[in-house]
Amino acid sequence: MAQLLIDELNRYSSYKFDTKENRIRNLKSNENTDIEQFLSIQHLLDLNKINHKFEKNFEIQIVK
Repeated sequence: MAQLLIDELNRYSSYKFDTKENRIRNLKSNENTDIEQFLSIQHLLDLNKINHKFEKNFEIQIVK
């Protein structure tokens, strides 16, 4: 994934891109998850045609 997109993903306060796992980690608990940020990240990934799947705790796994 391009560094520019990774930088954009890391701008969200509730999420962090994990380069080792190729995963977007939710930094909050389920009760405190920022759903708007989650949906914005999903939209950003869709716009850039990045294959992904949703995991527990509102995390997103990038699929190769």
